[in-house]
Amino acid sequence: NLLFNILLWIIVPFPLWIPFISNRIAYFIIPSIQAVFVGMWIIISMLALKNALILYLNRYHDFSRMNATTKNVNIHHIVAISCYKEPIELIAQSIQTVANQTEVHKITMIVSFEERTPNKEEKCQLLKKQFGQCGFTRMLFTIHPYGLPNEIPGKCSNSNYGLRIGVQQMAIPDQETDNILVTTCDADSKFPPQYIAALTHQYLKQNRPALTTIYQSPLFYNWKLDGLSFFTRVIGLLRSMLMLGALIPFNINTMSIFSYSLSLAKKGNYIHPAYQMDDIICLIRWMGVTQRRLVISMIPVPVLSGPTSGETIEKEIIEWARQARRWTIGAAEVFHYFVIKAKRIPIIAAFSWGISFMIYYGILLCSAGLYGVTSMVSMLLLVRDVPPIITLIMYCLFGAQMATFLVAFIIDMFIPKLLDVKECIFVLRNLFHFLTTPLVLLVYSLVELYALHEILIFGRKVCKHGASAKTAL
Repeated sequence: NLLFNILLWIIVPFPLWIPFISNRIAYFIIPSIQAVFVGMWIIISMLALKNALILYLNRYHDFSRMNATTKNVNIHHIVAISCYKEPIELIAQSIQTVANQTEVHKITMIVSFEERTPNKEEKCQLLKKQFGQCGFTRMLFTIHPYGLPNEIPGKCSNSNYGLRIGVQQMAIPDQETDNILVTTCDADSKFPPQYIAALTHQYLKQNRPALTTIYQSPLFYNWKLDGLSFFTRVIGLLRSMLMLGALIPFNINTMSIFSYSLSLAKKGNYIHPAYQMDDIICLIRWMGVTQRRLVISMIPVPVLSGPTSGETIEKEIIEWARQARRWTIGAAEVFHYFVIKAKRIPIIAAFSWGISFMIYYGILLCSAGLYGVTSMVSMLLLVRDVPPIITLIMYCLFGAQMATFLVAFIIDMFIPKLLDVKECIFVLRNLFHFLTTPLVLLVYSLVELYALHEILIFGRKVCKHGASAKTAL
C-alpha cells in the first residue's frame, strides 16, 4: 500500500517544482496532466448517464412475469443482513423491503447480529414476530461470537459467520449451489420490489454464470439526503455516479449490497473474517480461486442505501470525515491484500485489475483533486509568461470538470422517483450544492491524504471497522 503514497507524492507536488526545471515545459505539461484527469471524469460521467438511462427504461419491466415464461426456473435466494447497534426500527424497515419482493416465497432471510449487540435476543424475537409469517421460505437468526481467532469485528466476520451457519442449517446439496443466489446487505438497505426478480432474470439471461460473475445494483444514497448538509449530499450523489460510471463498467469492485452464487461463495471459502471491506475482499479472494477477473454485472433496478448521517450538522460532518477515513484505510488495506494474493491470480487478470483499482482509488479519488489545487497555484504564481491559449485551455478544463459534476445532479433529478423517494430541494440550494462540489472533493481528498499517511505510519493497527451511525436515519 506504499504505492498509494508514492503516487500521491509524485503527482500532487509536481506542478510546484516543474516550473523551476523548465517554464516552457511547465505550461504545456501541467494542463496536459489535468486534461487526462478531466478526461477520466468525462468518460465516467458518460457511462453513468448511459447506465442511469438503462435504469429508467427498465422502470416498468415486470421481471417476475418475464421469469415465469422461462422454463425450469428454480433459482432460490438467500438475503443476509449484518446488524450491530443499529436501531431495531431501521433494521425492520430494511427487512420489510425484502418481504415486499414480488418473489418473496423464494427467499431465505438470514439476520446476523453481533454477540455484543445490546438486547440482541429481544431484537430477534421482535423481528421474528413481525416477519415470521410474511412469506419467506424461512427466516434464520445468527449471533456472531466475539473474539474468535483470526477475526476482527465488522461486517466481513459477521457476514462470514452468518452465511456459513445459515447454509449449514439449510443443508443445501452441492449440486444445487448454482441455483442459489446470495445477496449481502447492510441494515440501511431498501430494495425495490423487483430486485430479486431482476437479479434472477439477469442471472438466467446470462446462462447462470455461477463462477464468473458478481451482481451489483446501483446504489443511491437518497435516504433523507435532502435534509443533510451539502458535504454529505454532494458525496452521496458523486458516489452513485462513480458506481454507475466506473465501479460497474470497469469491473473494479462491488460495494455494500451485492449478489453472487452460493457456488462462488463456497469455492472461495466464503468471506475473509480478518478484514473490514467484504465487497472488495470477496472480489479479490474469489478471483484467486476462479483464476480469472470476475465480471460485475449491473442489476437494472436501483437500491436505496443510507448515507452518512448525524443528529446535528457537527455530528454529521464528523461522521462524514470518519467514514471517508475508514473507506480510504480500507482501500489501502484491500490493495495490500491484493498484492499478497496476486501471485495466485493469472498475470493479465491481476495486472489489469490492480491498475484499474490504483487509478480509481489512488489517482482519481485522492491525487486528482489535490493536483487541481497545486496546478492552479502553480499556473497563477509560479509559471511565467503563460500563453493566452494555455490559460483558455485551463478555464475550459475547469468548465468540463464542472459539467461532469453536473451529470451527478442531473441523474439525481429522476432516479429518486424510481425509488419512490420524495425530496424537497430548492433550486438555489441545489445550485449551491453544485457549486461547492470542487470544495467538497478537495476536503475529501485531504481526509484521504491524512488516512493514507496514518496507515503508512501505524500499519494494520488502524485497519478497524467503525460502524456507521444510523440513528438519524
